[in-house]
Amino acid sequence: MQFRAGTAPSLPCGHPVGWTWDGRWTQGRTTVIAALMLTFLALALFAVLAVVQTRFLTHDATRTVRQSDLYQKVRYWVGTEKSLERRYRLQPSAATEAQHAKAASNVTMVLRAAHDNSAPAEQTRVTALMELHEQYMTAIRSSLFPAVRTRDQQHVSNIDRVMVLPVFAQLEQRIDAEARAHRQQASAQLAHLNRLLDTLAVLAPVVFVAGLGILVVLWRVLLRKQRVLDDAHETALNRLRAESITDPLTRLGNHRAFQEGLGAALRLGALDGTPLTLARLDLDEFKVVNDRGGHLHGDQVLSSVGHLLGMAFQGRAYRVGGDEFALLLPVTSEHAARVIDDLRGQLAAANLPTISAGLTTTIPGTTAIATDDLHQQADQALREAKRRGRNRQVSFQQVAGRSSVLGLEQVDALRHLIQGGHMNVAFQPIWQLCVPGHTSIPLAFEALARPAAEAGFRDTQELFDVAARVNRSAALDHLCIRTALARAHGLPDGALLFLNVSPQTLDQDISLATLLLDEVGAVGLAPQRVVIEITERSTGNMAAVLQQVGSLRAAGFQIALDDLGAGNAGLEMLRCLPVDFVKIDRSVVAAAPDDVTANAVLSAIMAYARTTGVKVIVEGLETTRVLQHAWHLGARFAQGYLLGRPAPGFEVTPLSGLVTGTGHSTPEGGAPQHSLHP
Repeated sequence: MQFRAGTAPSLPCGHPVGWTWDGRWTQGRTTVIAALMLTFLALALFAVLAVVQTRFLTHDATRTVRQSDLYQKVRYWVGTEKSLERRYRLQPSAATEAQHAKAASNVTMVLRAAHDNSAPAEQTRVTALMELHEQYMTAIRSSLFPAVRTRDQQHVSNIDRVMVLPVFAQLEQRIDAEARAHRQQASAQLAHLNRLLDTLAVLAPVVFVAGLGILVVLWRVLLRKQRVLDDAHETALNRLRAESITDPLTRLGNHRAFQEGLGAALRLGALDGTPLTLARLDLDEFKVVNDRGGHLHGDQVLSSVGHLLGMAFQGRAYRVGGDEFALLLPVTSEHAARVIDDLRGQLAAANLPTISAGLTTTIPGTTAIATDDLHQQADQALREAKRRGRNRQVSFQQVAGRSSVLGLEQVDALRHLIQGGHMNVAFQPIWQLCVPGHTSIPLAFEALARPAAEAGFRDTQELFDVAARVNRSAALDHLCIRTALARAHGLPDGALLFLNVSPQTLDQDISLATLLLDEVGAVGLAPQRVVIEITERSTGNMAAVLQQVGSLRAAGFQIALDDLGAGNAGLEMLRCLPVDFVKIDRSVVAAAPDDVTANAVLSAIMAYARTTGVKVIVEGLETTRVLQHAWHLGARFAQGYLLGRPAPGFEVTPLSGLVTGTGHSTPEGGAPQHSLHP
């Protein structure tokens, strides 16, 4: 039998010689296994290469995009610098110069971030940009701005043309070039990445099943990590929000939280028809508690009351003022009255001060009531509870028919006080602290007005609250200023006199500067020795306040801002108003040694003072520990019972030494008899 080349002998059944069913199956299984292994290896290699290449391209693109964003930020801040430079040339001011310095600091900060984000080859170019920017800032600080202050426009133009403009033009050109280059590079890398993704999309059908499993696993991992990050982010946001609406002393909701809670409770009541009782609480004779035990003891009392309210009314108790609290109770007025009686019993059992309470209740199904109206109703009921002798509760429904009579009595008392001038005044020293071995001297005396006993007001706060409600703050401030100036003849040589003025007084058409010039001149004081201290924690009409402050400064008066650190209003006024002094709120100063947040606020204000040259006064000092802490942070001006209580005159003993760790206040909160230094 002959065979053709390349053929194999066949069996009758048509199978080649050497093949059997078992042999064919074995060979086929081997082929399938080999094909499967090759396919698996190909899939694995494809996946690894795709992941590695995608990772490298993504990393490079991310870094380039971030670098492009950083250069865009540099362009923005350099433009801001130039804008502020022009503004300073047109109208030089310390505020504009500070803003220019801030913009320069931002340029430097972003360039440093770009340097850190750069590849080694690019870091040299970023360093050159930083040096060029520093050269520009040196020309601005050492030459251009001083020339602007001389008002020699020709000299300014020469400096700008020779020293500033060439450097800035070169800086701007390089930054623009870098920004364009990185934008183009980012676009190219993103395009490369997109091409890779397109390629993978074409090859995906081959590896889809295997790749899908890997993607599912990776997706689950990413989702898990994202959930962890989201939870951490949400936790941080909740913590920050809780701090922003929490009173740091009592750990109750603050006034902002109260406003939000009241609005939410009213909306809920309108939806489901449930009543809402607003209870305003005021600690009785709390001023006596402070006067007898000092403010530290008063803070302890407030903290204890807050703890009790927080335990009894979780989430529904708020501290809305110094010694004022509020409760939101979703119950009827009768039920709320029983709740307040129980609360009074708990306060008595804990040996805490009694409370006066004013209640008002919304009626389901009636016309919706505004939050301001609800406030006024509760306040009127609270005032009636105090008028009846305190340590009791009164509902608005009990006084609704004659609440206006009570208001008329207060208005009449205020009118008689302003017309008759029945005001007392005390002067509290503000000390300029010195290093050990030197004698501290009073920098100034703050005039503190007090209503006469026969005026009909229980304290100064009530007097000024009534004046604010009937828009007589300006008249009352003028009376206090006249009273203080009439008794300022004994002011020591060189000492300043601080006079308190509310923003509402500055929001007047009449020029306060003109009035004060006449009154200050009549008692022989120069305007430079008088500091107008802007009080309260509201900005009022900022435009009018700014205009009045500008007139006062032009007349020679100095400006102080009170209660800085107590709220956002003080920061807003500090940003807008040119001031010579700022007073840090007592609550921040007292808490700074132990509270990280308060200490950060105090440190930030001190840093601001060092930058702007504003003098910072820490007030409310009662212990040498707080004084020493403030000293170490840079405080050089102080006020408080530790250093001297308000007195009718200006007699003080110079302070010249403090034994570290043994400072103490007198039992009445007055100044120690030994001399002091931090």
